[in-house]
Amino acid sequence: MTAIVEDVQSQGISSAIITLYDLEYADGNFAYFFPDGLDSDLTTIEFRDATGTVRSYIALPAHAEDFEISSDGAMNRPKFTVANLHNTFSQSIGGLGYEDLIGKRLTRRTTLKKYLVGESGDSGNGNPPVEFPRSVYVIDRIASKDATKVEFELAAPFDLAGIQLPRRIVVGGSCPWKYTGGGSKKHNGTAYVDQPEREKVGGCNWRADSKITIGGVELTLYMSPEDEYIVTGITFTNGNSLSSFSAGTYYSTSQANLMQITAEGILSSTTGTNYWRCINNTSNSPTDADTASWRRVWVYSAYSTSATYLGYQDKRYNAYVVKDGFLWKVNRTTQTGGSHYTVEEGLHWTRGDVCGKTLTSCAMRFQARPDGSGGYLSKRASQISLPYGGFPGVVQRR
Repeated sequence: MTAIVEDVQSQGISSAIITLYDLEYADGNFAYFFPDGLDSDLTTIEFRDATGTVRSYIALPAHAEDFEISSDGAMNRPKFTVANLHNTFSQSIGGLGYEDLIGKRLTRRTTLKKYLVGESGDSGNGNPPVEFPRSVYVIDRIASKDATKVEFELAAPFDLAGIQLPRRIVVGGSCPWKYTGGGSKKHNGTAYVDQPEREKVGGCNWRADSKITIGGVELTLYMSPEDEYIVTGITFTNGNSLSSFSAGTYYSTSQANLMQITAEGILSSTTGTNYWRCINNTSNSPTDADTASWRRVWVYSAYSTSATYLGYQDKRYNAYVVKDGFLWKVNRTTQTGGSHYTVEEGLHWTRGDVCGKTLTSCAMRFQARPDGSGGYLSKRASQISLPYGGFPGVVQRR
């Protein structure tokens, strides 16, 4: 951009200023045009995009104004007027109606004629163009329309009703970050390493493989969206006929009348299993309602192509498996005999370790500690701080 600034600051400008427009009329589809008048024969001109790719701009009977930017007062709302006599503009936007352009993005580009493709200052193949900073607007409304022209009113993207920066609403007690968006990722298919800052999404630095180091030991910790630990290798005591239960012990109970989804998509009544951890001595049988005495847990196993993984109408009971270091949850029952569907996000499988997006979800991960039986406890009142400010809505302001 330095070159073009030097051009316009010189005593005389030897090349005309050209204004070009990129209209994204549909996702990934652009119309490229410029107001006619550059050449009397309305010749199409070419200019490069940011990647150096050549784009062809057609001459269009159009006019734009009010692009000035003021340091005070209301944001300016430029007007973009296009001729309504011929179908040139309609053809360039894929035959859409004018009303279909409401909310679409219009980018205004400015350069000098000598920097167009084929001119003396062309940056060359694969190189970004020489141009002034771009201005991006959104088509906000049709200001007027008659037999000869249509006038659109533009607005800055952050000057629209209902649009907020940074495009999210902060809700007290609910984490706004993408789960594991700032955590380590697998590199070269093996080791997990910290992501470069430019690749991080949000502030959650929980590792993508759900591992945590506690007391110098690396452990794996999976959780459900309901903030329930998902464990393996634990011995569960049958609690169906017991009258007393001991704190710290894991129990299993039967769950009748679960509706299983067969591989053919048919519902079938069956008996399933509930898994629990007793947190206080009690004579009350395990139940979700007794939060003073019981915490529900789930179990996972290593993925095998010779196993059947069950899916239920109540998806909480769907089977969990670990494959290639990641926890997956089956969406529907899969068949045995090597006919499993590929374990990836889709119709038959989904990510198993999912964050509940609450302060509790965060604390149960980052403040966890082993309970000595293969499961975990959460140090809610410990001195272990959550590693990032994911909950700005609950900070006390004095």
